[in-house]
Amino acid sequence: MRRVPVMSRREAADLMGIDPTAPPETVRHAWRMWARIAHPDVGGDPEHFARLEHARRVLARPLPQEDHAPPPPPRESLRSVLRRPPRLPGLLVGGMVTLLLALLPGLAPSAAGVAVLAVVIAPAALAAGLTSWWAGREILQPRADRGHRIVVIVLVWVPLAVLVVAVAGLVGQSLLPVLPVLALPVVAAVASLDPGAGLLR
Repeated sequence: MRRVPVMSRREAADLMGIDPTAPPETVRHAWRMWARIAHPDVGGDPEHFARLEHARRVLARPLPQEDHAPPPPPRESLRSVLRRPPRLPGLLVGGMVTLLLALLPGLAPSAAGVAVLAVVIAPAALAAGLTSWWAGREILQPRADRGHRIVVIVLVWVPLAVLVVAVAGLVGQSLLPVLPVLALPVVAAVASLDPGAGLLR
């Protein structure tokens, strides 16, 4: 009998019409079906039957293990990595400075264009972003991962941004046209933490 050429698991599965990761019982079922119609005793081609037999042996081997490393430890909850900030007064001052800088749009004329508003709101936006980034460093323990830091930055920034918009509204300026300017510093702070690694976890 001719020697059957080496066959990959994918080729064997394609020949038998099953998935390469099929369990052993599926391989046995497919083999029985093919044996009934392709066996030489029932008029099948001996060479084709030999290839089917070889495919069955290839698929009967256990699947290779791709990763033998132990699973990573479970991720800690946000609550378990929080701590009392060592420089709480500094964080509060950062928040107050952000709100005071939000008064600057009141100095702009009421018919100010978007470019003028963007320049006037930039200091408050920068202060909100820096305060959020600093809070992420201060209120989390060193074992916190990037995802924890991103969540804290966003959770601190959102109320600050809402207050900046509210304060500007109280002094008679609508910041809706320049909201992206308000978000740029916090986006930069999150991007500095490699959000792809943090958020996907």
